[in-house]
Amino acid sequence: MGLSAGKTTAEKLAVKNGITFYRINSDKFKTSRVDLFFVDDLSKERASGNAILPLMMKRGCESYPSVKELEGKLEELYGADIDGGVTKKGERQFIGFHMSHISDRYTKGERLFDQCSDLLMCMLEKPLIENGGFKGSLFRQERDNMVDYIRSRVNDKMRFSLSRCIEEMCVDEPYAIPEDGTEEDVLLLNPQNTLRIYEEMIKTYPAYAYISGEVDDKSIQRFIDGFMTADRGNVKKLKPTNVYKDINEVRKIDEKMDISQGKLCMGFRTNVEPASDEYYPLVVYNGILGGDAHSKLFRNVREKASLAYYAQSVLEKYKGLMIIMSGIEAENRGRAEEIILEQVEAMKKGDIEKEDIEATLKALETGMKTMQDSQWAIVDFFMSQHLTESGEDFDSMIERLKAVTLDDVVSVAQKVQLDTIYFLKPDGSRHKEGAI
Repeated sequence: MGLSAGKTTAEKLAVKNGITFYRINSDKFKTSRVDLFFVDDLSKERASGNAILPLMMKRGCESYPSVKELEGKLEELYGADIDGGVTKKGERQFIGFHMSHISDRYTKGERLFDQCSDLLMCMLEKPLIENGGFKGSLFRQERDNMVDYIRSRVNDKMRFSLSRCIEEMCVDEPYAIPEDGTEEDVLLLNPQNTLRIYEEMIKTYPAYAYISGEVDDKSIQRFIDGFMTADRGNVKKLKPTNVYKDINEVRKIDEKMDISQGKLCMGFRTNVEPASDEYYPLVVYNGILGGDAHSKLFRNVREKASLAYYAQSVLEKYKGLMIIMSGIEAENRGRAEEIILEQVEAMKKGDIEKEDIEATLKALETGMKTMQDSQWAIVDFFMSQHLTESGEDFDSMIERLKAVTLDDVVSVAQKVQLDTIYFLKPDGSRHKEGAI
C-alpha cells in the first residue's frame, strides 16, 4: 500500500456489504481525508429527502448533540472538518459525506484519522432522533434553509438558464430533476418520512468510500472493519442512464425575466456512452468547439462577431449531453444562434485546424495536471473512472486523449444532435445598465 512518488493512483482495497473502499495514493497533501458516497436513482420521490440528509448529519450526533459541542470536538481535532452535500451524475444522485484533518505526521503521535473517522461514523449512524423521526427543531431549520437555497438558484442567471434548458430538454427523463429536488417536494418532507429515507440510504444504497492522504495501513483496516454496523443484505441495483435519443424536432423555449442580458442555452444530445472509446474524441471535440479561449465558439461568437459576453460548451458525461451557453444582447439572439450552429456544422465537416487540436490537447493536459492539486478533484476523477469501469488514471487518460485523431473527432461530431434551444430574455422592465 506504499505511495508511488509523483504518480496519483487509486487502489481498490475491499468490498463489504455493498460498500467499495478505495485508497487514493498521492504524496502531495498535508491533509488526510475520507469521502463517502451513497448512490440512489434520481427520483422525484426521494431527491429532496436524500438532499436534506447531509444537512441533518452536520447538526450533530448522539455523542455531540449540539452544533456547539460538535464544533468544539472538531477544534480539539486540530480544526478537522466534516461536511456533506448532494450532486447528480447522469440519472443518479450522490449523497456525499466527507471528513478531513491534518495528517497524523504533524500531530506528535495523536491518531487523528481514527478519531475523525469515528466521529464521521457517529454522525452517519447515530443522528439526532426523537419521536420516530429526526429532531424536529433541527429538521425544520434545515428544511427552511433548503427552501431558501432552492429559491436562490434564480439569482445566478447563467446557472439558472442552464438548469432550465436541461429541465425542458429532459422533460420526461429523470435527469430533469434538480440534484436537490424542488421546493414543492422539500415542503412534503417531515422528520418521520425523512428518517425513513435515511434508513433506506443506510441499508440499501450502494456506497463508495475513498481514503486519501497519508493514512497508515492499520488505521485504514480499522476503518474498513468498523464501518457501518447496519444490516446491508439488500443493496439496491441502480438503473442505467440512457444516453440515446433521436430528435425529430428541435424544441424552442423563451422565458422572460427582469434582466438586462439574455442567456442563450442550446442543448445537444451527443449519443456517446461515457464508458465507450468514443468518449475520448468527444472530450476533444468539446474542447475544440467551446472548451477554452482558443475554441471556435469563443473566437467566432465572442471575438470576431462581438455578439456574446461569453460563449462556451460543457459536457454532461453520464447523460450524454452537451450544452452551449452564451450571454448576449436580446437583439443579437438570431445572429448568435446562426454563428453557433455554423461552428457545430464546421466540426461535422472536419473544418478543424491542426492548431485547434494541439491547443485543445494542451489545455486538457494542463487541466488534468491542475486537478491533481486538489484532493476533492482527484476523488471525483477516480469515482468517474470507477462508475464507468474505465480503469484509467491521470497519465493513461492523457495518453488516450493524445491518441485522438481528426477522423475520430469528425466521427463523434456526426452523432451530435440539437435538441432544445432555451432563451432567457429581458422582459423590458429595466433599461440596460450593464450585464447581470
